[in-house]
Amino acid sequence: MRARILTLGMVSAIAAVSVTTSAYGAPPAPAADSGGTTAAAAQVSAVKSVGTPLPVDDFRAIELDEDRGRLYLAQGVGTGLPLVVTDLDGQFQQRVTAVTDVSDLVLADDHRRLLVAQGFNRVTALDADSLTVKAAYPVPSGACPYVVEPTGDKIVAGFLDCGLGSGGLLVWSSPDTPPTVYTAGPNYEPVIDASAGAPGLIVAGDTGYSPVTTYVIDVTGTTPQIRSRRTDTGENLQDYALSPDGTEVVESTGYPYEHHAYRMPDLADATVYPSGAYPADAAWSADSSTVAIGRSDTSSFDPDVLLYKKGSTTPTYAVDFRSGDNLWKGTLLVNRDGSRAWAVSYDDYYQERYLLHSFGPAHPPKAPVTDLAVTAATGSGKQKGTANLTVTWSSPMSGPSGAGGDHYWWITASTNGGPEKEFGRGRMDTTGKASATYALPKGTTTFTVHYQDFEGWYPPGYDTATLTR
Repeated sequence: MRARILTLGMVSAIAAVSVTTSAYGAPPAPAADSGGTTAAAAQVSAVKSVGTPLPVDDFRAIELDEDRGRLYLAQGVGTGLPLVVTDLDGQFQQRVTAVTDVSDLVLADDHRRLLVAQGFNRVTALDADSLTVKAAYPVPSGACPYVVEPTGDKIVAGFLDCGLGSGGLLVWSSPDTPPTVYTAGPNYEPVIDASAGAPGLIVAGDTGYSPVTTYVIDVTGTTPQIRSRRTDTGENLQDYALSPDGTEVVESTGYPYEHHAYRMPDLADATVYPSGAYPADAAWSADSSTVAIGRSDTSSFDPDVLLYKKGSTTPTYAVDFRSGDNLWKGTLLVNRDGSRAWAVSYDDYYQERYLLHSFGPAHPPKAPVTDLAVTAATGSGKQKGTANLTVTWSSPMSGPSGAGGDHYWWITASTNGGPEKEFGRGRMDTTGKASATYALPKGTTTFTVHYQDFEGWYPPGYDTATLTR
């Protein structure tokens, strides 16, 4: 599962108040699917996940370390940002300042080393317990490695052409030795994956042009050899996910709108996992019982991630992100037994917002809520005829994850049971608070603050306060 988003900038950087209890109504029924979800995928109801903001300034890759209860986060190349470590819920633990400019990272098969691709110019091995540098893998001039995978006793990196004349693979037999440079397979912008169940084999293909050719490459010998090759396996390659038992690889391509799997190592047809537009990612549980498949650019009510049992075409679980939060390819992770999964989304309009979603049959996601409140008090002295109101909220667009979005609150007033009159409206933003004033007439005035998500993803909410003059 090694497909990382690269940008031109990254490559060029190398070369007294009574308040009622809030009430929430049910969201409207989902609209018709416009994203191509198949009938099979629609058989399971999707749960909603709002995610948790990641403690990063930038983001490029994520890795799961279930044994140590950690997630490792790569912040990308070019700004000197360090490796970040969180717990399994995305809560900050530490910054590894000795390891910066990371484009990809992966645990070795023995789970004792964390391999990182750094600065498009080296691969480094860290001790997974102490997160100190233990070994380095040198890179030839003109090759810019950006993804890395262990397989058997070899370390393999996919590299871009930065002067060598071609992209391709670098294969190391040991640290501190020159790698074998291999360009007879994918040679533009390689996507690679490997697993402990298929030692010495790499599944690889090029993203950046279509149709896709998928390779199984044997790197056990002095010179890598193509074991099998299959042409025209789709368009716009996103990701490969090789099952930990080494028997099946799931390919994510922009088209067709389903996740095709192929047997290993001959790449014969295996299961087709229904998903819909647009396939973006896949990942396996460590016991190979469960595969998670993900897609991007979905509508409000389309599932973003579906969980399948291996070989089944009926999903067992589905999760939906907020409209505008797109799955970041290469970020799907699944625990050992398939009971919990993780993914990162980014805001389609404000890409500085990176959210960690954690979900699964044994782990309900962080669900959307609409917590509104209004407080009201009269002014003093000459201002006793003025109501001072404060509106607060904790969702859907407040807090550090809530920049932007056309989500609004509005407030009405009704005196002595008369009609409601709107007198204030504002955008829900990162402050979580707004103020308003109102000229109080004689009698008892009820103020009601409202929120309604017209897409129906967040639940509607309201809260009231009363003042008597």
